Amino acid sequence: MNFSTDRDLLRYEPTLFNDLPWVSQQRLSTTDGEVTGTTLASASADFEAAQVDAGSVLLVNHTPIEVVQRVDAMTLTVSLARTRTTDDAIPPGDVSSATVVARTFAPQAELVAAALLRMLGLDANDPDMPLDADAVVSLSRMARLETLGTLERVFSSAAALTGDNDTLLFKAAAYRRQLRDAAARGPVRIDTTGDGLPDEKRYLGVGLLTRA
Repeated sequence: MNFSTDRDLLRYEPTLFNDLPWVSQQRLSTTDGEVTGTTLASASADFEAAQVDAGSVLLVNHTPIEVVQRVDAMTLTVSLARTRTTDDAIPPGDVSSATVVARTFAPQAELVAAALLRMLGLDANDPDMPLDADAVVSLSRMARLETLGTLERVFSSAAALTGDNDTLLFKAAAYRRQLRDAAARGPVRIDTTGDGLPDEKRYLGVGLLTRA
């Protein structure tokens, strides 16, 4: 389970999906995209099979847009990048016969999520207290931590694959610092009983505090 989506990465790095294709996973590419208002349609695409859904990012003629909703296998509601997911969709501009590319960094985010859960001491196979990602109550906090960790991993990987690149290494280091600082600011709330309410405050790699 990932706590963040590709749109979270887009908010931090607006050119990420154009700039680093070699460390992303491409899920779809077509040349018959039709954008009208906030609707994107493609007769040749299968957005469901490509796992393009709310939170995904598309490049429409190289312009990054976020997916608000998958209407059906060939139709999406889309928007230019928004500050919040509750904001109204922003029409990206009408276009016909557009190139539409779906890229994702979800595999990197999945690795970061697993590392964060280990740091919180959550283990579905623990014989005494089997807990997994569903036990996390602080979803927005985990989404931010995962986003920062994913960006650090993406830029580190890109630098490793291209050799010595000062810009990529600088960004990786910057996101590493942001992740460390964000992790130190407070606890992650955990539900250990399955009632949806937080029972514990856990600190990343620090220890546990149990609710009385």
